[in-house]
Amino acid sequence: MKYPPLEQKLRDMRFEQLWSRYWRRSFLQGLIALTSVMALLVALFRGRWEAPLFVVFACAGLAVVSGVATWMSRSRALSALRKELPPGSDYEPRGRVG
Repeated sequence: MKYPPLEQKLRDMRFEQLWSRYWRRSFLQGLIALTSVMALLVALFRGRWEAPLFVVFACAGLAVVSGVATWMSRSRALSALRKELPPGSDYEPRGRVG
């Protein structure tokens, strides 16, 4: 392309598309793992721990899963987009993405 602002905008859009795809996948996998761990904790310690403690653990786990999914999906989307680019060109997302 000969028009750099349009080229940057198209790359930004593609990056956002890849990022959201990888984020959904990572977040879903993290939720499945979190649900499994919480089910195991409930099965093992239901009689010994109070119920609100499981809610606290679930919320903390959800925060961790969300943060890790965001970090992993951003790096995966960036590397996937760089593989799609022609040789000799590079892409850095503008500002703080995510």
